[in-house]
Amino acid sequence: MRIQITGRHVGVTDAMKDYARDKVEKLERIYGRMTKVDVTLDAHPDRKVAEIVAHANRGVQLVGRAESPDMYAAVDLAEEKLARQLLRHKERLTDHHREELPGHPRPAAGGAQATEETYEDVIDRLAEDGESKGK
Repeated sequence: MRIQITGRHVGVTDAMKDYARDKVEKLERIYGRMTKVDVTLDAHPDRKVAEIVAHANRGVQLVGRAESPDMYAAVDLAEEKLARQLLRHKERLTDHHREELPGHPRPAAGGAQATEETYEDVIDRLAEDGESKGK
């Protein structure tokens, strides 16, 4: 993954670059299919703006943008917003491929296998059903 950090109206220090790079690497743990991440740090007299654009597979671009009086806080807020978007994007991809088909029930959570009835269990159940219908 390629990380590009740029500054608009501000000189980006090494400390800010390292901080932004650490935050972006945390995002890679959430969703590892990002090809490129652009971080833009912008300074206005009254506020600081951080914008993180993640380029994911198949041309998907997700944007986290935040404003704050402090540049580091703006980077934190933008990273949190983008992390939520990446989680949602990841859930959409996994849920899309796990649709329940008619006649093919979804496996139980946790990998637990459903217990199969034995021949004796079926006979006992049918006998109980017959007794209850006969009354």
